[in-house]
Amino acid sequence: MKKLTKTTALILSAVMLFGCTSNSANGGVGDTTPPSESSVTDSKNESSATENSSETDNTSKESEENFVKNNEGYQTFSYDKDKYKIINEYIYKDSYYPIYSMYTPPEPNLEDLYKETIDVNSSELVALKCRVAGDSYVVNDGKCGETLIVKPFLSSIYTPVIVEEVVDSDNKKCVYKKGDILYIRESYSITERYNERSLNFVQKAEEELRRQFDDKSGNFDSSNHSESDKKYYDEQLEYYNALKNSNGKYIQTEWNPVLLQKGQSYLIFADNDSTPNEADGNIYNNAYPIFFDLEKNEPSVYISEKRDKEVFVASYAYQYQWKILKEKYGEHFKS
Repeated sequence: MKKLTKTTALILSAVMLFGCTSNSANGGVGDTTPPSESSVTDSKNESSATENSSETDNTSKESEENFVKNNEGYQTFSYDKDKYKIINEYIYKDSYYPIYSMYTPPEPNLEDLYKETIDVNSSELVALKCRVAGDSYVVNDGKCGETLIVKPFLSSIYTPVIVEEVVDSDNKKCVYKKGDILYIRESYSITERYNERSLNFVQKAEEELRRQFDDKSGNFDSSNHSESDKKYYDEQLEYYNALKNSNGKYIQTEWNPVLLQKGQSYLIFADNDSTPNEADGNIYNNAYPIFFDLEKNEPSVYISEKRDKEVFVASYAYQYQWKILKEKYGEHFKS
């Protein structure tokens, strides 16, 4: 498998810096729905099988949602904005200052995004119009379910997409064509019913919070801490309680509010490298970590444009870049 790019490092450093609970609190949990009995491991076979299907504009959205069949034994998940609720600790706070309030996001062109996210030894970026093609794979410590598919690294979600169009390659050769399938890395965690590992992490975080602020009786020590400390204390406890009682309804992410959903098309800046993974032949791609839903007339917001900038590290970058990309590539996304 091709080596990880600087994109991964940037995402992980941002997540760890602004919300270190993201991967640790939820590693090892996810949708445990048994996958399909049909096992398809070769993305090239899937590509040829689906290329003709994608050529017909009259194909229903329902049939387009399942181009990819799940590998037997893999742990899968399907994000649905109507079923799941986004959560992170900043939602429980009044204010948060994202990194892009101090630094201007890179201009959303291939050259500048490449300089921002890709290691010099990696390939360049290409802009692709992609439709989400099936269930995501939940990867923890290199394993999807009980199957080792990549060398171990922090938990990830890999979502299969089918290429509908090569939108821009900056006049360079693009390794992808219409109908190809690749698995795009997303940076969020799933709060399914907590297992011992994840519950232990939340409990330890709460214990540390109480150690800092409680008196000997186990109550908040107002004699040694300010009102602002009490506010922080209450907000953190509320957040931890929400995680412990999530029952699988929350998606935990501090990065950006745009998550890939089945049946929808997005502009994705993908690493121009189709090297197959040694374990199963799929293409696992570390794309630019913000995806753009240019089918809409306005950039997506989770709570509000102002609040999103406070609770998602990259929300300002997404909103800023979306407006430029909509004008530049919007014609490709008209229904």
